[in-house]
Amino acid sequence: METLTNPASSFGESRETGSRSHERVQQALDLILSSPPFRNTLQGQTLLRYIVKHTLAGEDNLLRERVIGSEVFGRRPDYETGDDPVVRIRVAEVRKRLAQYYQSLHETPDFYIEIPSGSYRATFRGNDNHQEVVHGSVHGPSSPIGIAQSVPEKSLAAISAIEAEPPSSSYAADISEASKTSASQQTPSRPGRVWKFWCAAAVLLSLAGIATWVSAPWESTQSSRFKVFWSPWTNSLRPVIIVIGSNAVYRLSDKVTDKYAQDHQLETHGQEFFVPFDPTATLHGSDLTPAENSFVALGDVASVSALVATITRQKQTFQERFPNDISFAELRNSPTLLVGGFNNLMTVELTKDLRFVMRARNEIDDTQDPHRRWLLHASEDSHDTEDYAIVTRLIQRPGDAPMLSVAGMGQYGTLAAADFVCNPAAISDMVHHLPSNWANENLQLILHVKVIDFKPVATEVVAVHAW
Repeated sequence: METLTNPASSFGESRETGSRSHERVQQALDLILSSPPFRNTLQGQTLLRYIVKHTLAGEDNLLRERVIGSEVFGRRPDYETGDDPVVRIRVAEVRKRLAQYYQSLHETPDFYIEIPSGSYRATFRGNDNHQEVVHGSVHGPSSPIGIAQSVPEKSLAAISAIEAEPPSSSYAADISEASKTSASQQTPSRPGRVWKFWCAAAVLLSLAGIATWVSAPWESTQSSRFKVFWSPWTNSLRPVIIVIGSNAVYRLSDKVTDKYAQDHQLETHGQEFFVPFDPTATLHGSDLTPAENSFVALGDVASVSALVATITRQKQTFQERFPNDISFAELRNSPTLLVGGFNNLMTVELTKDLRFVMRARNEIDDTQDPHRRWLLHASEDSHDTEDYAIVTRLIQRPGDAPMLSVAGMGQYGTLAAADFVCNPAAISDMVHHLPSNWANENLQLILHVKVIDFKPVATEVVAVHAW
């Protein structure tokens, strides 16, 4: 039997075996997140990664509906789960995508990651259906909850039918349902058994209450840090200006495309088609037209969406601009969000004198330490496997409004940086590496981003500077 344990537990297997088990889970998770069912759903990736992470850590208090709604989907910590079923809907969608993934495989996977219906905790098992795998903490009263029974594979249709039942939102609801099932399926029992059952239920209810009481300060602290990080923008009386970088793109001139369409009798054309040139063909400067402020990378678009969602939840208004449509006077008077690195001239200009700066297309330099730099080894076939990004938060600028920049060397770095600053858990973790007065100081972070199948899948903070 393979066991996944909480590193802090004094029971279970050795640290080396637990490490191997965690590696197997992470490898299985990476394969799932890069598969077609998950490749194009950033929200689904984030949710599954969150559930797996906290299941492995044995942090059941972070796998409750309201906490997930707050940490993953940006809801208020006290939001009404009955009025907003976003967690139940998204977890059900993740279950279906997991079923699609396993059905699409031609070979039996070495490891399964599943989220049983009625739970927000993940279960992990090897390809032997008779194996049971323990996840999370294996000591104390949580042990019965931490055991995942091996479940036979279900068809997608069967899983879809199960999803019609919304998962319970608390331990109390789980116990209530268990009580009903027990009453309907069991034969009349002796008074002693009934008394023991209700004693056990009372104990679990008490533990659930204690878990809620203990986790409440944690939730409050995380939410508070996130709001403090964003307060210079969300509390502003002026609209937030979002400046979006534009990629350098040339288009064929109308003369070239019209001639090709005429020669090939294309009745409906415009410019939205590729002209197949002979390898020896010659193009002149007049055959190309620069398309300035016209094309934005998909990663930058997704970044803007994440930033807009974050500030609008706080009822903050905003304006979107291209760099050539904004003046420095406006930037000095209005809180600003800059999206993009080399493709955003405002980012380049306003951060060029800071400690961490982008240089020479594939390099980030530490201007205070000439021997310290981060190099990006980009793939020659444009199938990137990594990226770097700089997050810059400037609030101590005499006479100037606050500015926040998410700047990747490429679009994946920019997207990962935007996801980072929009993630309450990431911001809360970051605070541990900062001085106590961080909220009133300027800040720069360097992020290293792992990219798989054109998606950022892992982000690591590799350098921090506050002043």
